[in-house]
Amino acid sequence: MHITVVGLGPGDPELITVKGMRAIQAADVIFVPQSRAPAGTASSEGAGASLALRIAEPWIDTDRQTVIELDLPMTRDAARLSTAWRAAADQIALRLVERGAAAQGVYLLLGDPLLYGTFTYIWGELLNHHPTISVAFIPGITSFAAAAAHTQTTLATAADRVAILPASSELDSEQMCRILADFDTVILMKVGTVLPYILSILADLDRLDQAIYAEHVGLPGEYITHDLRSLQLQGQQRPYLSLVIVRR
Repeated sequence: MHITVVGLGPGDPELITVKGMRAIQAADVIFVPQSRAPAGTASSEGAGASLALRIAEPWIDTDRQTVIELDLPMTRDAARLSTAWRAAADQIALRLVERGAAAQGVYLLLGDPLLYGTFTYIWGELLNHHPTISVAFIPGITSFAAAAAHTQTTLATAADRVAILPASSELDSEQMCRILADFDTVILMKVGTVLPYILSILADLDRLDQAIYAEHVGLPGEYITHDLRSLQLQGQQRPYLSLVIVRR
C-alpha cells in the first residue's frame, strides 16, 4: 500500500506539476484535509468543502476514485491536534487496506508538503502505527515563489541569505529586527492575524517600501501589493493565507 503526498501549489490549478497531476489521476483513493476553524476565523484549507479538493477537481474522476475528507481542527490545543493526526492516519490506513495491497492513495494539500504542511504530523503517525504504508512526496510551488514571480521580486542572488518563518506575535520586535538585519530576504508566512504588528515593525525600521504583501495567491480574491503603507493605515487583520516578503 502506498500514498503519495501532492503539493498543489498556491491555488492556481495550472501551477500543479505534471507529476502531481499524474499521481492524482492514478490514485484509487484521494485524501484531502478539511480544516475545522473556530467560528469567525479563517481556515488554512478553506472553510467547509476542502480548498485542496476544489483545486484538484479537474483531474479527479469521482466515478472511479474515492474521495475522503479528513477533519483537521484549526487549534493550538496539542491534545486535540494529536488526536486528529492519529485519527487521520488511521483513516488513511483503513481506506487503503480496504482497497488491497496494491492500493494507491494521494493526499492533497496547498503549497509544498514539507514546508509547514499538515501532512508532516500525519506522516509521523503513519510511521509509528502503520509502517507498512509507504509514503512519497511530490513538491509543490510555494505561495511566496508565486508572489515573487507575480511582482518580479528576486528572492535571492549569489550569496544572498533567505529566511522563511511563520509570522507570530511571539516574534518580538528585537528578534524581528535581528532577522531583518541578518538576511537579505525575509519571508513571513501566515501573517493575517498579526499583520498590523508586522507593519509597525517595518515602519519603525523604514522598510515598508522594501516589502510586498500577498494574500490568496493563485485563488479567487488574490491580492498582491507593494503599497504596505495603505495596509498600515487600514490597521486590520487579513486572511490566514497571506504573506509578506521583505527584500533588502
